[in-house]
Amino acid sequence: MSRWGLNYKGPEILTPEEWNAVVDALNELDNRISAGQASFTGDGTTTTFNIPHGLGEVPWVVMVGKGAANLPDIDYFTADAVNISVVFKSAPASGANIKIWWIAVKTPSPPPSG
Repeated sequence: MSRWGLNYKGPEILTPEEWNAVVDALNELDNRISAGQASFTGDGTTTTFNIPHGLGEVPWVVMVGKGAANLPDIDYFTADAVNISVVFKSAPASGANIKIWWIAVKTPSPPPSG
């Protein structure tokens, strides 16, 4: 049984209560995840790029990755209540097309009671 009180039923029609539980779970998930692709232009000296995540709190989980070829390796990344900061091992070249994909997830809320 899931934390929303659902059991796998196989290919059956959901009851209205089960459907509402599924919709509630999807709404909760939608409100917990922020993701996208950020774009910057290299200047040959900047190694840190800040991406606003919009969650309004420090994310529980953050993942980032290079979304364009020929970029330096990512050294590390951090997150606060406003931004994900991505630090490259060396500065991307001047004029480089920098694309960074990212996903941030809020801390899970407690399961619904009852």
